Amino acid sequence: MRVFPHVDLLRALAALLVVVYHLDALGSLALRGDVFWTLPFRYGWVGVDLFLVISGFVIMLSAAQAHDRTPKDFKWPFMQRRLRRLLPLYLLTCLIFLFLVRPEVLLRPLNQLLPVLLSHALFLQNLSHHTHGVINGVTWSLALEMQFYLALVFTVGFWLRLGAVRTVLVLVGLAWAWRYGTTFFWVPGVAVPHLQVVYTTQLPGTLDAFGMGMALALYVHQAKGALPAWLRPQAVNSLAWCVVAVVLLSAAAMLLLRQTYWAHTGMVVFWRTLLAMGFAAALAAALTCPLTSGGWMRPWHYLGEISYGIYLWHFLVLLSLLQMTPLRGSSLLWAVMLGTLALAASSWHLMEKHWVARRTGPVPLVRPDAA
Repeated sequence: MRVFPHVDLLRALAALLVVVYHLDALGSLALRGDVFWTLPFRYGWVGVDLFLVISGFVIMLSAAQAHDRTPKDFKWPFMQRRLRRLLPLYLLTCLIFLFLVRPEVLLRPLNQLLPVLLSHALFLQNLSHHTHGVINGVTWSLALEMQFYLALVFTVGFWLRLGAVRTVLVLVGLAWAWRYGTTFFWVPGVAVPHLQVVYTTQLPGTLDAFGMGMALALYVHQAKGALPAWLRPQAVNSLAWCVVAVVLLSAAAMLLLRQTYWAHTGMVVFWRTLLAMGFAAALAAALTCPLTSGGWMRPWHYLGEISYGIYLWHFLVLLSLLQMTPLRGSSLLWAVMLGTLALAASSWHLMEKHWVARRTGPVPLVRPDAA
């Protein structure tokens, strides 16, 4: 079986982008707009899009392998692996948020509290602006991913028959149609941006990001014995994909700087596809990287390994420090990073690894349980 360890590097990057973005938005980090290297962090919410591309690849590859082994009986074992990976830490961080970080949520009237609790229990909180982000704001994307997993498990055979090119075309078309449709209800430049965020980032609206990763997974899976030449682990391939990623992501950055995202229909409909293409190229660069995962790269791989914990813990740490300490700016950055890494490492070694190890069926490729 082929293993692609460098995907962990992208997981680490995605998590860190989101952490620094929240620090800049809430913690007065004050990243300067005229300093180019701060651009990815000032727009660090794109880390979620990177996570979606990675998930499309890893989960499609895992589901395709499981489907090949037992086409009729793979669905429940596949979903069990997903639940064992996501649910324990998700529930733990939600409970800590409710009882220690924002207990005032529990004081809401019962007719408001019950929909919040029920939607989070069923991974449906992303579907309404009344429940979106109420308990540990970052969990809306986990609900989105869980919905994607459920949809994929019932349609994986269809995508395998369709093939990589037609799959990505169909999914990009669906994403465009959904996002364009939302502009009739939430008019760019007029609507409240929060409502645009909530309703354009539902599953149909993010299928282009998932689809880019799925297309790469289909190429890898359907190559059977030999990968296509452009996906073989070689330095020249990895370098070429890095160049493609830089070009695409630079184009996306220039467009974002020239246009106000939520005020322009073309940006709302098409821009995230360009971003997803850039991230897919970066993923291809990671897949084709011939370097080993040891040495100086080991700490970065470890960050990728615990990235799920980094993503879930950082918002709790940030909010707690904001309300209990005077820390702001760079001092807050270091405090949040240290606290988040300590909690993420602890939860990985004390809890998550044990749940991940309780697998059902053969071990899938590329460590998808770390996604």
